[in-house]
Amino acid sequence: MKCLNKYMMAFLVATCALFTTSCEKDNYDEPEAAIMGQVTDQEGNPLQLAVGKTSMSIRIIEKSYANGDESVVVTPQDLNIKQDGSFENIHLFAGTYSVSPWQGPFYENDAAALTEEVQLKSGKTTTVNFKVTPYLKLEWVKKPYVDPADGKLKASFKFHQNEKEGMAKPDLLDYGLWISRTQYCGTEGEPNLTPAVIKFTTEKQGDEITVASKSKVAYAMKYYVRFGARCKDKYQKYIFTDIKTIDVSDSQIKK
Repeated sequence: MKCLNKYMMAFLVATCALFTTSCEKDNYDEPEAAIMGQVTDQEGNPLQLAVGKTSMSIRIIEKSYANGDESVVVTPQDLNIKQDGSFENIHLFAGTYSVSPWQGPFYENDAAALTEEVQLKSGKTTTVNFKVTPYLKLEWVKKPYVDPADGKLKASFKFHQNEKEGMAKPDLLDYGLWISRTQYCGTEGEPNLTPAVIKFTTEKQGDEITVASKSKVAYAMKYYVRFGARCKDKYQKYIFTDIKTIDVSDSQIKK
């Protein structure tokens, strides 16, 4: 029995040592470095985008993790972007990162021109901004309104193709009017109101384009509305107007 107790004691000591070593190896500081910034067009206006996976992102790659060893594979992180082209992540590890706008509706320069290298420090926020040239510029013409003739929500916009020296303009693909009951108006909208996207060509450039909702407005409430359009580039992401709201009253509902 004494012998058994000695073996059991040896096992317990070894186990405790193993757990202690494991805890020491995994005892990293929490990620407390932050990055934030803004993506703008060539005129300095916030880039109007959708939210989530359907839009562009900000790609960050930690360069200091590999410490110059090319055999070490570092997985990029893609940060979601907000509707106004801003972004933020407050839970990153301190280190050196490359940061770039990723898969957006804009002309891509060589990688070096669109990439910034930044040093993130624990407990500090680092700001990095990007200026890009989007393929399209969208402008409101008529803000959203309810047409008393048919009870549908309507609005109009016009578009202009931006140019960038040395780069070919992509062909146009389609545009749409998105109508939502929430502020997160983008590539998803109220299905009973948001019409199907419409193909378009360069002949419409500069013209007022009016789009009506799929059906008449049925409920008196606030609606969030914006136009979006995209080109036939390899990513086919939408660029948008800013969001306009309309407060529909009971008197505007066509029975």
